[in-house]
Amino acid sequence: MTGLDKIIEEIRAESAENTEKIIAQANEKAQEIISEAEQKGQKQSEQIIKNAEKKAEDIINRGESSANLEQNRALLVAKQQVINEMLSKTLSYMESLDDEQYFSLILKLAEKNSQEEKGEIAFSKKDLDRLPKNFIEKINAVSKGELTISKAPVKINSGFILIYGGIEENCSFEAMFRSKHEELTDEISALLFSD
Repeated sequence: MTGLDKIIEEIRAESAENTEKIIAQANEKAQEIISEAEQKGQKQSEQIIKNAEKKAEDIINRGESSANLEQNRALLVAKQQVINEMLSKTLSYMESLDDEQYFSLILKLAEKNSQEEKGEIAFSKKDLDRLPKNFIEKINAVSKGELTISKAPVKINSGFILIYGGIEENCSFEAMFRSKHEELTDEISALLFSD
């Protein structure tokens, strides 16, 4: 072999050896990159799972909270319906009392609501037609002032209207229930729903 061939052969051998080293280094570097990428991917995957679990837990908690809120709202509506029904039945009961009980209640209300002056007491047509005899004397016996019965009927279902100097005080059962609605609601709620 000639010297040139020998040099070429040495270059080829050295080149092959360098190529193998470069390929081995490249494979080693590629393996490191792959290993790092796998570790990074594993960490990202774990973080994604943690985030998804946290979001799922938050959604479940919000759902439970929303369900509890809706349940409490529905319970409150149901309680309010029961209370309103009781108030309505109580009003109906008071309006359907027999004459003696009804006008006894009217006397109590007149005593409580009358003023220390002259005035009028007005009733519905139905009540004017069924007033007991000498009822005005009974009213004035309990009234703080002097009242006369108005001949003109008023448009109420039950109770009466007191009139002093052109100013009317509505003492109908409906008006009294409306004015005491919150107080009555609280009392009924305490009776029915106390724990």
